[in-house]
Amino acid sequence: ATLPAGSSAAAPASQTVAASQPAAAGDPRAIGAAAALDALMSYKFKFTLKGGSYASSVGPAGVAGTVVNSPSFAVQFTYVDIEVIEIHGKNWTKNGSSWDLSPYPDLPTTYDSYGPAILLSHYFPASVAAYYAPGADETVNGVATTRFTAAPKILNSMAAYWGVKPGATLAGDIWIAKSGGYPVRWKVTGTGTDDFQFLVDITAANAAGNVVHVPAA
Repeated sequence: ATLPAGSSAAAPASQTVAASQPAAAGDPRAIGAAAALDALMSYKFKFTLKGGSYASSVGPAGVAGTVVNSPSFAVQFTYVDIEVIEIHGKNWTKNGSSWDLSPYPDLPTTYDSYGPAILLSHYFPASVAAYYAPGADETVNGVATTRFTAAPKILNSMAAYWGVKPGATLAGDIWIAKSGGYPVRWKVTGTGTDDFQFLVDITAANAAGNVVHVPAA
């Protein structure tokens, strides 16, 4: 990977997907999931993607890292062969045992395209979340969750943004923690004409080990 640390991998247009269906009341647990993620003090994440038009921009190992929201925002993540630490207004790339401050602090990083909070804000707004219906309780990533399943029609816009081949059979589920209300896993697939999978996993919510050691300025 040759991108400067402050630059973002190619990604779909970073605009919120609007629901093209009539408004639905929805379940408040689904509608509130994105805010609940933002309310966590910290967590670990992994985003992987296959199929569609953008899988190569994410890479086979995906984007994975640690997010700290409190007392101030910091994220440390890996993407292809790059390791980055980002805070508001600065980011560093690991170079051997040292961290190099980016000369491009105002350019979006890969996290700014593919971080879970960003993905939720773009592709799981309240108008879309309202079409995810609750189902069975399941344990995912070691967490007690409720599984919410999407009405397939609400996934059409998201699939189009990610370049899923027309005619694919779409399915989507999000598993929301019974305690804390945050998303533990979010999975959208397209099968038939494509082999598409969009997968976000959230683990280690508020774990003491979630620490980002920000380099000296």
